[in-house]
Amino acid sequence: MSDKRFRIAILDDFEKLADTVSAYEKLKVRADVTILRERLDSPEKIERTLKDMDALLLMRERTYFSDNEYNRLPNLKLLSQTGRTSRHLDLPAATRRGIAVAGTPADNGTSTKELTIALILALMRKIPEVDRRMREESWPPVAGRLLEGKTVGVLGFGRIGEEVGRILKAFNTRVLGYSRTLTAEKAGQIGAECLPMETLLKESDIVTIHVPLNANTRGMIGDKELAMMKPGALLVNTARGPIVSEAAMVKALETGHLGGVGLDVFDIEPLPMDHPLRRFDNAILLSHRGYATVEILRERYEEAMTNILNFMDGKPVKLLNPEVLKP
Repeated sequence: MSDKRFRIAILDDFEKLADTVSAYEKLKVRADVTILRERLDSPEKIERTLKDMDALLLMRERTYFSDNEYNRLPNLKLLSQTGRTSRHLDLPAATRRGIAVAGTPADNGTSTKELTIALILALMRKIPEVDRRMREESWPPVAGRLLEGKTVGVLGFGRIGEEVGRILKAFNTRVLGYSRTLTAEKAGQIGAECLPMETLLKESDIVTIHVPLNANTRGMIGDKELAMMKPGALLVNTARGPIVSEAAMVKALETGHLGGVGLDVFDIEPLPMDHPLRRFDNAILLSHRGYATVEILRERYEEAMTNILNFMDGKPVKLLNPEVLKP
C-alpha cells in the first residue's frame, strides 16, 4: 500500500503521551499525523475534524464510532486502537465499509489491581478527606480504620479479582470470593473462601467488583444487593459502571447505609459535572484510571502505531475483524 500523503489522527491523547514513543517518530516521517487532546463529542465534530483521515488511532472506549460516524469519513481505511475491547465500535458496520480494525494485546491487569488496593486503602484511612482538610486546617483530627482483620468480598474471581484477593491476604484480611465458576478449591489456593453472592454481601466490610460487563452482570448490584451489605460497608468498582445501579448507590450514600465508595468507572464517561455522586465527601471518584499508567499507555501507543506502519507497508496486522480482508 502506498503511504504517500497518508493522513493519521491520534484521538483522545489526554495524558499527552502519544508523541513520546519511538513509533511516533517513524509515523511522522512517513505520514501527516495529527494529535487530538480534546474529545470530539459529536458526529459533526468528528466529521469536521477527521473527514480527510486515512487512519485513526483510538484510545479504547474514549470515542464511540457507529455506522453514522463511518459514513462521515469517506477516506477511512484503518482504525488502530489500544487494547482489544470493541464495545465502543460497530465492528460489523466497519467490516461492511471495508474499514480494518486492529487492536493491541490486553494488559495483565496489574494497573487495575494496584488501583483497586489504592482505593480500598484511601477509603479506609480517609486519605482524600485528610488531604483536603490539610489545606484548610492545621492538623485535621480524622481517624481512619485498619484494613487488617476486615472481611473483603471480591465479586468476580478472574485474573484481576484473584490477584486482588491475593494481595488483600497480605493485610491479614478475610477474603470472600464469588463468581459463577469459582470453586472452593480455586479460592482456597490463595486462602480465600468461595461463597454465594448474597452471603458475601452480608458478611463483607468492603466489596470490590471485578466482573465483566455483560447481559448477566448489568445492574447486578442494585437496591436489594446494597441493602444486604453491612451498614457502613464500603463499595469499590474498578470494573464497569453499569454493573452497579448508580441511582441505588446514590440512595445508599444519602441514607448512610453505604459508608463510602471508590469508583473508577461510571454509566456515563466523562461523569457529568452535575452528577449527584460529586456531592459526597465519602465518594472517591477517578476518571477511569484503571489502565491509564505511563507504562501501559506508552506500550499501547507503540503497539497501535506499529499496527499502522505495518498496514501502510502491506504487512500482516492482527485485526479484530479479519473478515474485512475476504474478497
